[in-house]
Amino acid sequence: MKLDIIDAQAHIFLTIGEHEALAAMNALGICGVMIDEVWSIRGEEIAPNVKLANGVRRPVSPKAEAAAFKHPDRFSYIQRIERNDPELAAIVCVLSNSPGCRQVRIDLRLAEERQAFMNGGYDQLLRLVQRHDMPLSILGRDTGTAVGGTIARFPDIKFILDHCGSPRTPQQWQEVLPLASLKNVWMKWSAIGKAFGGAYPFPEALTQLARAIDAFGIDRLMWATDFTQNESDGTWADLLNYVRESSLLGAGDKEQFFAGTARRLFKWAVS
Repeated sequence: MKLDIIDAQAHIFLTIGEHEALAAMNALGICGVMIDEVWSIRGEEIAPNVKLANGVRRPVSPKAEAAAFKHPDRFSYIQRIERNDPELAAIVCVLSNSPGCRQVRIDLRLAEERQAFMNGGYDQLLRLVQRHDMPLSILGRDTGTAVGGTIARFPDIKFILDHCGSPRTPQQWQEVLPLASLKNVWMKWSAIGKAFGGAYPFPEALTQLARAIDAFGIDRLMWATDFTQNESDGTWADLLNYVRESSLLGAGDKEQFFAGTARRLFKWAVS
C-alpha cells in the first residue's frame, strides 16, 4: 500500500522551481507539499514582499498561490503575516477564503517580537486568526520560554511550532517539550540539522523524535523538511527516508506522521 506523504513545509522557489519540485516529488513518492514561498533571504528580510507606506513589508506568495491553483492535490501554501500591517483584518479574511492557503505564519525570531507576543502585542492578530479558524505557525527563538503563556490564553487557536520549536541547545529542547501539555499545540518535525545536527540516517534526530512522540503523541506531530534551508548534508530523499525506512514507527504511526496529522489539521483532503 502506498504511503501518503505530505511535506508540511518547504521553500519551493528558493532553490527549486515548481516543475523541478513536482518531478522530485514523483520520484520520491511525496504526494503534496505545503509551500512557504521564499525567493531570497537577506538578514531578517524575506522576499517576495510589498513595502507599505508605514514601512511594514507585507509578505506575498504569488507563485505558491498559482501552484496551488494549478495543482490543488500537490501544493498548498503558508502565508506569513505581519502584526503591524494596517490591513491585517482584511488580509486574514481574504487568506481564510483563498483556495490553497491552509495556514498563516508569524516570525518571533527577534527578541522584541517575542516580548510583544508575551505582552499582548499579537492579540489583535490572534483574535483574527481565531475568528477565521486558521492554523498558526510560529517561527521563533527561545520558544519553550516565550510562547506558552499566550498560547494558553488562546485555547481555540491551533498553534504549530515550526522546526521542532527551533531549539539550538539541549536545554532549549528540554524547554520546548513541556509545551506538549497545551493541547492546542502541534509540531512540525523539520529543520533537524539545525535542531539536532548529524548526518544521514540522523540517529540523534530519531532519538529526539521518540521523545517528541512521548510528549505530543503521534497525532500532533507532522513530517516536514525545510530542505532548501537544510544545514545537514542530507538531500530531500535523505530527510524522508531516515524516518520512512526506520523501525522507530509502525505502519499506522507512519501514516499519521507523514500525512494524517497534516491533512486533518490543514483540512487538506486526498483528491
